[in-house]
Amino acid sequence: MKEEYVEAFLETPKISEETLPEQLKGLLGQTAGALQQLPASIRDAVSEGVKLPLNGMYQRLFMISYLDEEILIIRDAAGAPDVLTKLEGPQPNPMENTPDVVIPEYQS
Repeated sequence: MKEEYVEAFLETPKISEETLPEQLKGLLGQTAGALQQLPASIRDAVSEGVKLPLNGMYQRLFMISYLDEEILIIRDAAGAPDVLTKLEGPQPNPMENTPDVVIPEYQS
């Protein structure tokens, strides 16, 4: 089988100050200050996320080594395995933050 990436979505991670170690809180403040100094159009793109077209620039061939009701194991051309487990229930649409139809997915 062939896996091909057609687009990527880059977004700024959400960080909770309460869970951040004390040593990193100053760095977080500096980063937030630097972001505020960016032009508004760039600041908005960074805060909302950026969708990049990949046009199939990244692809890989793989074969399914094992599949059952809960686990999928695939191997790439070098033989490196990826072990995926099934997720049940509606999966959120990362672009719209809304649940889609119920489609079983696998998670690495």
